[in-house]
Amino acid sequence: MFARLIPALALSLTALFAQGEGPLRTDELTQQRKLVFAPAPVYPKLAIQAHISGTVKLAVLVGEDGSVGRIRLISGHPFLVPAAMDAVKKWEYEPTWWRGAPVAVLTTVTIRFQIGPSPDSPGQTRHKQAVIHVSLARH
Repeated sequence: MFARLIPALALSLTALFAQGEGPLRTDELTQQRKLVFAPAPVYPKLAIQAHISGTVKLAVLVGEDGSVGRIRLISGHPFLVPAAMDAVKKWEYEPTWWRGAPVAVLTTVTIRFQIGPSPDSPGQTRHKQAVIHVSLARH
């Protein structure tokens, strides 16, 4: 069954690009491997004070040159979303090539904001610190 799906998928992708109907869709992990510049988001002070942790999921259009074009919110806490979007706007990727030409890519980006204990230092009291994870989760 899968053997029949692969040629059908390749044919549909070829048809899509032959007609110029849109960006190539790629999974988060594949696109993440192409990151060349990715400043981490700044954990919002208000979110830290309110003890807000959470995940922000974004749909990101990466242009032919590897720069981030459009960003659309999929989900996330309103206190965390602006920080995630501000950081991702600055990200740069290696261009994606299809049939010898650079193409735009649509992918997702998941950023986890977490408030947790800092590592213990000898003779110091435990305290909380903000931690940001650009997700490497495999969905």
